[in-house]
Amino acid sequence: MISLAFLYFFLPLFMAAYAVLPGALRGKFVALTGAGIIAWIEPVALIPVAVCVITAYLGGIFINNLSGRPSAKAVLAASVIINAAAFLLFHRTVYDRSDILTLFGAASFLKKATFVGMAVIPMNAISYCVDVYRKKYKCEHRFMMLAEYLLFFPIFFAGPLIGYGEVSKGLEKHDLSFSNCAAGIRLLMLGMFSKLVIANTMYELWEHVRDIPIESLPALTGWIGIMAFGFFMYFEVRGFSDMARGLAQMLGIVLPKNFHEPYRSVSFMDFLRRFNRSLYRWCHSYIYRSVRSHTSGIMGRFFAFVLAVSAGTFWYGTSMRSLVFAAMLIFMMSLEMLLSKPLRKLPKLARTLIFVAVLMMILPFMAFTNINDAFSYLMAMFGSSMIAVDNVSEYLLGTYLLFFVVCIFISGGIFGYFFRKKVFMNEYLHTIIQPVWVIALLMICTAFLVAGDTRLFTYMF
Repeated sequence: MISLAFLYFFLPLFMAAYAVLPGALRGKFVALTGAGIIAWIEPVALIPVAVCVITAYLGGIFINNLSGRPSAKAVLAASVIINAAAFLLFHRTVYDRSDILTLFGAASFLKKATFVGMAVIPMNAISYCVDVYRKKYKCEHRFMMLAEYLLFFPIFFAGPLIGYGEVSKGLEKHDLSFSNCAAGIRLLMLGMFSKLVIANTMYELWEHVRDIPIESLPALTGWIGIMAFGFFMYFEVRGFSDMARGLAQMLGIVLPKNFHEPYRSVSFMDFLRRFNRSLYRWCHSYIYRSVRSHTSGIMGRFFAFVLAVSAGTFWYGTSMRSLVFAAMLIFMMSLEMLLSKPLRKLPKLARTLIFVAVLMMILPFMAFTNINDAFSYLMAMFGSSMIAVDNVSEYLLGTYLLFFVVCIFISGGIFGYFFRKKVFMNEYLHTIIQPVWVIALLMICTAFLVAGDTRLFTYMF
């Protein structure tokens, strides 16, 4: 999705073909394009993708036809198991391309393959079958219509996760308009800028810090590095999500906003609601609610909570570090529940600062594959090297200060507030500034792509 070929060759040709095709053929064209992208990157991936699509289609029909019978639940269970297995085996994240088999120390031939779309397709297939079982909507008898939903390629790389009911009307109409194209291009450019300029720069800084020997790592440098890693994670996933929303809007389909200023959260629960909101909704609706409906009491609620948080963390990778990070999230949220009354008495700013500080302390366990390395890095952040600051700390802080300010302004909502209240309310400024900054972003992203940046899928793939 991020390359000169995509930006200046694929996208113009695709949109031209999409515009001239009759409305009835546009959805099929998008689905075939999605299948073509998967085949071009890794032909073998078409096999698990086809299994997910066929399972969802047949599962939905059987569940609908057997509604009210025990066999409907059996069909649902089979559909969920098949798609969950596809997700666990073929999903690639955490930039070490680990799969579920690595948790058991097994070297899998699947580990070397990048299966684009397997972070999204199985989860959307599960949500579709569950929604049909819950009678949220009737099953889709048109195979190509369901295939259009599951093979909607803009969301392949990082979502957002969408329910069939959210996009079914858009998939029917595929309205193409100038206003949608303009809004889509703005989102696409913002996403590319987030990924190419901000996320990659933050990862570059993190690499510099990570390469410093732990025994000589100054405390300030440690904090600078883990902050860079936190911003990198956010802008990497948000960048791909905004690009997906932009491409979808260009095709006439409006996807929900997936991030809402997560680093201004007042708690870890608030953070989960703000960071990748579609993933939070998916885990809450299809895991937490499903488990709660079969359990009771405090322990049942806690079990459902643990499963939902663990599943959400697994979306970012099925390696041991994900399990450790999930355990820490669960512990922190449990602690917040126990201390909810005294925490509510604190000012909102104080709660945000406490949350950010604690988050920075547990991020090393997501940043390092080896848990011992994560512990060592955390100790260095608190001065285990007996060095508070050195010339490297001052150099990194001076060099990347502007990027940190930009990251804080965007992720903390200051930038968005300024544009909503001060710029977008003024029609004259709105008309003049928008085309200018979109063109500026296009030029900047092009320059980064021409420079040959190879970290296009650093974290997600």
